[in-house]
Amino acid sequence: MKTKLVCTDAVAPVSEVALDDVPIVFGRSVNADVRLCDTWTSRFHCQVDVVDERIAVTDLGSSNGTLVNGEMVEYAILSPGDALTVGISTFELVVDDAEFANAPASELQEAGF
Repeated sequence: MKTKLVCTDAVAPVSEVALDDVPIVFGRSVNADVRLCDTWTSRFHCQVDVVDERIAVTDLGSSNGTLVNGEMVEYAILSPGDALTVGISTFELVVDDAEFANAPASELQEAGF
């Protein structure tokens, strides 16, 4: 019953990333919150955060770009089921409870997600 990013391929070293404590920085650096060790990922690639009560991703000037549903973005609001690609790893935004699938992030946080 959590909002999370679930790895949809076998490339990432993590199977899922809980969105409990944002912002979360994805990158190749040892200082990134989610470390992805591939040459297509920049040291500090992108950041996932809550903005205006929604889950958002911001590219941090990465060399190869951040993709949402296959489209390169500098900034995007994510919805359940969206695919976030960082380097060669892809994650799907998942809300485990169908009742909250379309709820804004603030409602999810208030409900303990």
